[in-house]
This record gives sequence, C-alpha cells and structure tokens, in this order.
Amino acid sequence: MSEILLSIVIPHYNTPDSLVKLINSIPAGNEIEVIVVDDNSSVDLSECRQFIDKRENVHFYINDSGVKGAGASRNIALRHVQGEWILFADADDFFLDGFYDKVAPYLSTDYDMVYFAPTSIDVGTGEVSSRHIMYMELVEQYAKSPSLKHLMEMKYGFCTPWSKLIRASILKKNDIQFDEIMVSNDIMCMTKCAFYSRKVAATDQIIYCVTRGGKTLTSTKNEERFDTRVDVLVQRYTFLRENLSNKEFSYAHIDRLALSRLVDVFIEHWGIVKFFSILKLYHRNGIRYFDIGLLNPVTLFSKAKIQISWWMDIKKHR
Repeated sequence: MSEILLSIVIPHYNTPDSLVKLINSIPAGNEIEVIVVDDNSSVDLSECRQFIDKRENVHFYINDSGVKGAGASRNIALRHVQGEWILFADADDFFLDGFYDKVAPYLSTDYDMVYFAPTSIDVGTGEVSSRHIMYMELVEQYAKSPSLKHLMEMKYGFCTPWSKLIRASILKKNDIQFDEIMVSNDIMCMTKCAFYSRKVAATDQIIYCVTRGGKTLTSTKNEERFDTRVDVLVQRYTFLRENLSNKEFSYAHIDRLALSRLVDVFIEHWGIVKFFSILKLYHRNGIRYFDIGLLNPVTLFSKAKIQISWWMDIKKHR
C-alpha cells in the first residue's frame, strides 16, 4: 500500500452536490486520503454516499461529538489524519484542474506551511467573486518580495484554512485544534498554525476556488455570531501581542481588524450601544483599534476598496 502523503479535510453540511463536485476535483491516488465529516445533514445523502463508497481514498464520518459546526467536524477529521501534510477544503468549494501537480513538489520539502493564491467564483452568475482578492494579494506580495513585513501580513492576514498546505506535525506537536463554535472557529487554529510554522513559502500558483452564493454563516446577519467574532478577535489580539515582537506585531495589523469590527457595527446597524460595548471590551483588554499606517492615502484607499467590495458581495447574497 502506498504511503499517504496528503490528507484533505472536508467538513460538510447539507450540500451533497457540491461535495461530489469537490471530491471529483481530487485525484483518486493512494497517496491522497480525503476525510469528510458530515455535521448531521438534514438532507438526503444516499446518492452522495454511494458516490463516496466507490472512492477507496475517501473516508466518511459523522460528527457525533454533540457539538455542531465545522470546527467540531474538522477536529474529528484531524484524529483520523494519516498524511504528513494537510489541505483543508470547504464542501461548497473545489480544487482547480491539475492542483496536485502544483502541490506535489512541496511534499518533499522541509517547509511547515505553503501558501497558494486562491481564486473565487459567484455560483449564481459564474463570474469571478471578490472573496479571494485580499488573500491573493497577501500571497503574491510575499512571493514577489519576501520581507518580514510581508511575511507577517500574509501569516496573520490570511486566516482562513483553505489554499494552504500545512504540515500535520505543526498541529499535533502544538496541540492545535479548531474552536468548537459556530463562526470564526478557524481563526485561532490558523493563527497558531501560522505562528508555529517557522519556515513558510508562498506561490502565486492557484489551486483552490472559493465559491460565493446563497446564505452562508459569513453572509447571514446575526448579532450573537457577530459577538462571537469580536470575542475571537480579542483572543487573537492577545495571543499575538504576547508572542510576537513589537515589530512583528505592528506588521500583523491586528489593530486594523479591531477597527473593522467597529466599522461593522455601523454597516450592520447594530446601534450605538453595541459600539460602546465593544469599545469597553477593547479598553478592558488593552486592544488598540487605530493603525497609523491607514493615514497613508494609498494604503487607506486600497484597504477600503477591498472592504467595500467584500461587503457588497456579502449584501448581494442576503
């Protein structure tokens, strides 16, 4: 039996057609294992299961933890990982043709993490979405000019689990898991993976396509989930402040994220009470929410352009 080099982890809920498309985008070789954990879907999975049962390198599990969400599902998958490397994928996304040929050369290197530039698509229109732009720019920036500043911006600005090749031992040695909450369950996990990955690479090669379409946890307005995102931001800010040097921390731009949450209050019309409650939380935890770099008109325009495009994309799918 061939040695498993790569494990692809997929949490799934209620999108069997998309899951089949995703699995079809993954080679069937014995050096790859695909681990699907279903979060107790409420739709019929019989046809999907029949398809999966025909693929020897695809393993299907049910989230029996009693905790709902992608975080709990991914943690179950991590217990079954046999590969030296991990790629995370969401069930409604897919890999591009020939992606494994782009990934394979890195499987014999001593990197801890490899960042790939993603792309995205609006499944309703078939047009390119804006969802990937910020991450693509971070990867391309470091790939072209690998400075400490660009490294910190990429490691702590690209906080989603997809489009990254991660050495499995980084998670195992440092006891890193996903938070078992409904939203932002990947943020601290990916922050810690980035921190403990001492040798990283970045390439502008594209292997992964993120989809935008329909109501998702990202696009659905929910105050409780918004509060959870703010709480995770506080945890992340504290972790990085305690573990990075002053220069590294300033390059990570976590204060910009803190500011963006305050802006979200007005965009989402949460009200002035919510705004001041977040300010109080920030002050209690010593969180700054102003980045002097935003005084640069070029930087401010670039970041505002991406943020506005992101929000317009989200609003369109509500």
